[in-house]
Amino acid sequence: MKIEKTAASLLAALMLASSLAACGETAETQSSADGTTPEDSTAAGEAADTTTEDPGPALELPEADYEGYTVKILTLPMYNEHFKLNTEQNGDSLDDAGYLRNLALGELLNVSVEIIEADQPANVLKKSVMAGDHAYDYVFPHASDGVAPMVINKLLYDWNTMNHVDFTKPWWNQMMTTSLGIGGHLFYASGDIVMAWQGMQATLFNKTKSETYLPGTDLYQVTFDGKWTVDYLASAIKGVSYDLDGDGAMKGGDFYGLQDNGGMSFQYGADIRVTNPDENGWPVLALNTERMAQMVTKYSNLMWSGEVWLDTYSNASYPTSTYRDMIVEERCFMSTLDIGGLYSNLREIEYEFGVLPIPKFDEIQENYRVFCGAGLIGVPIDSPDIDRSAVIMEAMAYYSYKYIRPAFFDIVLENKAVRDENSYKVIRMMHENKVFDYGFNFDTTGLGYNMLKNVVVDKKSTDFASYYAKNESKIQKAFDKVINAVQEYENG
Repeated sequence: MKIEKTAASLLAALMLASSLAACGETAETQSSADGTTPEDSTAAGEAADTTTEDPGPALELPEADYEGYTVKILTLPMYNEHFKLNTEQNGDSLDDAGYLRNLALGELLNVSVEIIEADQPANVLKKSVMAGDHAYDYVFPHASDGVAPMVINKLLYDWNTMNHVDFTKPWWNQMMTTSLGIGGHLFYASGDIVMAWQGMQATLFNKTKSETYLPGTDLYQVTFDGKWTVDYLASAIKGVSYDLDGDGAMKGGDFYGLQDNGGMSFQYGADIRVTNPDENGWPVLALNTERMAQMVTKYSNLMWSGEVWLDTYSNASYPTSTYRDMIVEERCFMSTLDIGGLYSNLREIEYEFGVLPIPKFDEIQENYRVFCGAGLIGVPIDSPDIDRSAVIMEAMAYYSYKYIRPAFFDIVLENKAVRDENSYKVIRMMHENKVFDYGFNFDTTGLGYNMLKNVVVDKKSTDFASYYAKNESKIQKAFDKVINAVQEYENG
């Protein structure tokens, strides 16, 4: 496969700057010492122009020429920018990576990419399918808005029935195939195509304040030793908050040990999900546990300790929010933050900060868990050529792994967003421990994935049992609509 000279030059510079460190996963394509990059190999048997010691996993697809076919992706406004679905070469690392991905995709399969934006993609797709106009090849919906209706209305193809898509490859999220599965069916996939904006929640901490409040403590080592827990966080911020403006009242203009936006990240950080699959892959409610009841108490003790400022923000409102001001103006020691969507905003922070994961429930919990809500990909049920759809998406995922992933981690995060090697290691670790949850994406009530917030913040209560008993049937009813639709799908 030949890549145009201008793109090849950009590719060489990009990949030279972003030689990825192996992080316990399959080796990725590496740049050679002179800055050149090996060409991709496919099942068609193309010879590589150069080789490295370990070229990484190969793209295994049949040779295909789609004769200039235009790939149409239906998505929300701004998602093209977030996911770099169709970008121009402009010197921005991620935009250039998106450009190179699509260039390579076009060269391999003779296709181009077109983005169609809509405020309600689910409604647009439904009209298209009902009209039989085959208008879209893929849909990238909001993480929860419209996800369930597209399955209920039988608008999507089952990924598990497609040829040429290999979910064992590192460019797909492995946990997604189980967490978003419904009785062995998979209507949404996720992976490196959407890596650049997946809502990874993290904990920022002010390094200078850490030296003051936790002298002699290396929070990175605490994290790597598996001791960064909710209880550890609570002890770390104890006695830190104070009346900064001197008006005798604690509010948004004062200094806090922690600011948090309401609990969902802590719920998933404690490895608590709304649903878990049963032995046949059907999602079953999993909130009514002793662990969740204990987490409600832990979170309540943390939130109402007097050390925490509670606030909310959206990614759109963050730049003008109190949340942002408290971080930038050094009015909090620590802060939970959607680093997966707001990494570019970290550049404005002038002091030295570090990145930690959301704390674990306790030291016994094996891994730090990172909630990941954004970045779902569906294939419309009226695809006129499902093999073509599968081949294109597998290739797009592979080239995202080759270009988007290194640009995101090594160029954007390491060189522009985070400030030290340990923060970078934490973010890599977080990426490997992303959590998808059917109970988030398909919960049209919002009661399940927001239960920690609903009980502790909104109700100012620790009576989890009563709240759950009151709302269980509502959550289950919403899930049953999806499950029943899938069962009807099975029965033809």
